[in-house]
Amino acid sequence: MNAEKILSALTDVRDDFVVDAAAPVRRHRPVRWLGTLAAALVLCLALAATAAAYTDTGYAILYALSPAMAQSLKPVNETCEKNGVRMAVTDAGIEDNAAYFRLALTDLAGDIFDDTIDLCDSYDVKKGFDASVVGGSCMLESYDADTRTAVFLTQLAPLDGTAIRPGKVTFCLWELSGHTEKWDGPVGGVDLTEVGEATDTVSMEASFFNTDAESFADRTIDCLPLGTTVTEICPGADVTGIGWIDGMLHVQIRTDQGTSGIVYLTDAPEDGMDEGDIFDWARSPQYAGDHRMICEDFIFDITPEEAAALTLCGWFMIQSDPVQGPWEVTFQLK
Repeated sequence: MNAEKILSALTDVRDDFVVDAAAPVRRHRPVRWLGTLAAALVLCLALAATAAAYTDTGYAILYALSPAMAQSLKPVNETCEKNGVRMAVTDAGIEDNAAYFRLALTDLAGDIFDDTIDLCDSYDVKKGFDASVVGGSCMLESYDADTRTAVFLTQLAPLDGTAIRPGKVTFCLWELSGHTEKWDGPVGGVDLTEVGEATDTVSMEASFFNTDAESFADRTIDCLPLGTTVTEICPGADVTGIGWIDGMLHVQIRTDQGTSGIVYLTDAPEDGMDEGDIFDWARSPQYAGDHRMICEDFIFDITPEEAAALTLCGWFMIQSDPVQGPWEVTFQLK
């Protein structure tokens, strides 16, 4: 039962129920009295659940208890506008046991975002079914410079082969970055011929990336401890440590929120990142502060002689300060 039906039901309570509830209890009519009390409790619970669906805190509590009920009570609202950005659902459906929907974000101010807009992984999709068995993605599909509108395609696919049922879906976006710049070049202040053995290490889980197989393999190895700035790479990214550990070159970088990328080794730094550069590295992340900064060891399996002929470079994407929302839409998935 949706919110409108529950509110309507409250106006259909018979007058004699109200009179009986206010009258003294009569011993010879217990069944009717209990029925009246039960009806009142049901209506109170229904009203409370309906009211909860209209508040952020109440909806969060209700969703934690029953996603299906929370979504059934959530009012449909396919458009949201805040801080100069309008978000609207333009298309939604279910095809071949998978679901999709498109969101159009329009820059009403004219200077908030361009075709490099990024949602900063700060969105949430609420569904009236088991979210633990559903995978998904949200990618920029198109950008229209004339209307300053970016369209994002979100796809939901079941991981266990079951079909996605129709129902309401709520999409909430907390923030977005409107402009992203690319930085690709040599890392200044680093001479690979002068790198020494690391004296302190910490045991960390690292993911080793194989370029040819395009696969990751995890294992625990010794890494550099959290360090301080050695040299700046680009805005939002610094080298915080460098050293040899067990015959492998470790380069630790720290990135602030909004900056992401990698470091790599090349013998042609003037050409920018190329397929011939060394990407067979491992990454071992460590979080600093309030998790708004991340430190990573990039680990290269090369010899000091090989490193002496190479240059350390970086490839980073630098996002502008995020625009705060939230923007939220709720719509029917059929």
